[in-house]
Amino acid sequence: MNKYFALRKANRMRTKLLNEKSQEQLKEVIRYLRRVSWDFCGIELVCSDLLDISIQANAENQELFDSISDAKTFVEEVKPCLKTLRAADYFWFVAPLYFFFEWGVEGLLLYPVIGDWVFELSVGYLMQLVVAVTVFCALFRRMMEQVGFPPREHWLKYATWLVLYIVTLYGTGWFFTQIAGKIVLLRLPILSYSIFCLLLGAGLYAIHFWRYGKDPRLSARI
Repeated sequence: MNKYFALRKANRMRTKLLNEKSQEQLKEVIRYLRRVSWDFCGIELVCSDLLDISIQANAENQELFDSISDAKTFVEEVKPCLKTLRAADYFWFVAPLYFFFEWGVEGLLLYPVIGDWVFELSVGYLMQLVVAVTVFCALFRRMMEQVGFPPREHWLKYATWLVLYIVTLYGTGWFFTQIAGKIVLLRLPILSYSIFCLLLGAGLYAIHFWRYGKDPRLSARI
């Protein structure tokens, strides 16, 4: 089995051994780390360490964290230890999302409604795609990494960055469509295009998780 999935499965099973409060504390910390970092292998390793501490604490009738300030101190110490993504790494996170869900799943769901609509790959569309990926990586993710803990106290910041991303995406999309939307490079029926994107996205996800399983930090744990 893929080492990443093996560790994740073990973590899910061990989480059920904790009492309810410790489970909630653990989930809140891990949920926050996933929002501010895409080092999912590192986060699963942190989760494994926290589970060791939690199980021992519960055995002594204690909780994982005594207070929210203890949890905040922990995440502030752990966050810098997680890997930061290089520019090229963003492709493996953004591309599968766009191909599989945005153009694959969404296209198949819309097909019964829009029928034989034809997708046009125009220069304007490609320009919008470049902007979408760049904004997603540079603006949305990098700003989200600065949001503090606990996340429920910073929901307004999350919402603000999301709205800013959507406005930027659709605003630039409209602009580029106006100036270069008529320069069409390829036309494909929506069904064929959606199936192609679905398969491409699934393939990228397979590579994505295969790379996770090869993370050298997992070898010492599994």
